[in-house]
Amino acid sequence: MKNLILILIALLLVACAPSPQAIRAAIAQTQAVWTRVPTQTPYPTQTRYPTQTPRPTIVVTQAYVWTPTPDQSNSNCTPITTVDYTDNSKMMIDLQAYVGTLPSVKSVSYVIPELLYSNSKSQIVHVTYVSSDDGKVYSKRYIVYVTEFGWKNAVFSVDGQCWIDPPR
Repeated sequence: MKNLILILIALLLVACAPSPQAIRAAIAQTQAVWTRVPTQTPYPTQTRYPTQTPRPTIVVTQAYVWTPTPDQSNSNCTPITTVDYTDNSKMMIDLQAYVGTLPSVKSVSYVIPELLYSNSKSQIVHVTYVSSDDGKVYSKRYIVYVTEFGWKNAVFSVDGQCWIDPPR
């Protein structure tokens, strides 16, 4: 019985199979449509050397850097007591307001913060301002320490070489 079923299945497969002429026609049509792709030929979008997009042009104006000798009577050492250390943006606003109250400051332009370390909140802060004396743009530099790594909240004036908000 099993042999009879197997023979019937084999006969059915042979009867439904395509003829040798149909197989040859399908192969001929496939070869006619198939186009050869040249080997080891670079694509037209590839370049021999890697290309880089040029960086945008940055306009640099003349900057004046002035580092005085430490002088506690210097206006750069005027104490500040209003710094809010809870948020970095609040610290920047407080330092901008502080520099705006210093003598010979006509207006404060902007603040440039730099992290002391990549994983810290403490920063080096540059506050640029327009001088009322000569109308030129200057920058005051501060180091703002935040309570971390064993440090205490404090602000150090790099220009005046003094603590304007000493660590407590």
